[in-house]
Parts: sequence; structure tokens; C-alpha cells
Amino acid sequence: MLNTTQIKPKKTTDASIIARALVDLRDRVIQKVRIQFSNRLSSIERGADTSTYKSYIEKWFTKFLEFEKDLDDSLSDIAEDFPIVERMCNVRGVGKMLAMKVVVMIDIEKANTISALWRYAGYGVVNGEREKPVKGEKLHYNKRLKSTCYLVGASFIKSNSPYRRIYDQAKEYYQSNRPGWTKAHIHNAAMRKMIKVWLSHLWMVWREMEGLPVSEPWIAAESNHHNIYQPEEFGWFD
Repeated sequence: MLNTTQIKPKKTTDASIIARALVDLRDRVIQKVRIQFSNRLSSIERGADTSTYKSYIEKWFTKFLEFEKDLDDSLSDIAEDFPIVERMCNVRGVGKMLAMKVVVMIDIEKANTISALWRYAGYGVVNGEREKPVKGEKLHYNKRLKSTCYLVGASFIKSNSPYRRIYDQAKEYYQSNRPGWTKAHIHNAAMRKMIKVWLSHLWMVWREMEGLPVSEPWIAAESNHHNIYQPEEFGWFD
């Protein structure tokens, strides 16, 4: 049975508070508005938008692009206060910004099991099935963290990260053994497996760095065969 205790974002250090605020500002305000201006300019260039205010749209698109770059620079500087970020970035496919977005949403001290982290990140299993939103019930996971983890997975595939082999192996298995599944179902299931392995490694490496108790992954304890993956195989300590 999963530990259903909610894992709250860490708020005990000034660095954590500032980093979370800057990530929220970047993703929820600055980047969102910058994309809106960008889309409007694209529409004008295609002739689908006949606005006579193109110069103003260009001006503010440029300003928000600069704001976003300034925020990226600040977050890059603050990342030095989070040793786990540097370790995460050793893995091909994880950049500093993605790492920071993941880290500010997790309190690793409260994630006392891998299953707890999986559930908080939206990759938990309840009654043998992946957890889904229940109408009228509060989510048991962080929706933004789940989306960010998916971006990490997509980056693994695009960059041909060592984690991609987990995706490729899972995809091949599902294609051969799940004839009723659509291509999208197979892709999502393979992505889910890859991301869960990465999250288990994040949990193990981060907790060891913090001097917190660490156990073997559930899959290792239960299977005790070739499904055991260790962080060393994927570049965490390179």
C-alpha cells in the first residue's frame, strides 16, 4: 500500500523559497505572456491577424523574452545552492532549468519512500493501476511536477539519454505483448516506466547526499533480477 502522506514543497530555506518564486514567475507569468506575444506575431506574419499594433507586440515580446532570460540567469546562479542539481545535470537530457523546476517542487526529507515520491509526482499506483484524478476529490499528486517529469522524459528520448534504453525496451515489450494497445498508449506506458526509474534514482541519490535513509528500489526488492537499475549506469556520478 502506498504511503499517502502528501509531500509538501520544501520551504525551510531562503534559497528554496526564492527559487520556487522565480520558477513560478517564469513559468506562470513571463513565459506564458511571451508565448502569447510570439503566437500573435506569427499570426500577423501569416496574414491571419491584421492588427495595426505589430510594433507594440514586437516590443513587448522582446521585453518578456529578456525577462525570461534574466530569470534563467538568476535560477542558474541559485542552482549552486542545490548540490543535487549539479548531480542531476550529469545525466544526458537534464539541463539546469529542468533540474531546478523539479527540485523546487519536492521536499526530499518528507519523501521517505520511492513510492511516496512516485505518487507525489503523479506516477503512483493504486490498487494495481496507475493513479487517475477522481471527480470531486483533491489530487494526491502535484500536477506541475508530473508535467515537468514528462518534459524530462521527452528530453531523454530527444537527446538519446542512457534512460532511453528503458523506454525502447518497454516499448518493444508492449508492442509484442499488448496487441490491443494503441501507439499512444504504448508510448505513454513506456515513458511512464522510464520516468519512474529516473525518479527512483533521483530519490536514492538525493537522499544519500542529504544523509537520509535509503532503501533499494521496490522493483529490485520484488523482482531480484534484470529489472534492477542503478544510478551509476545512467551517468549520475560521471
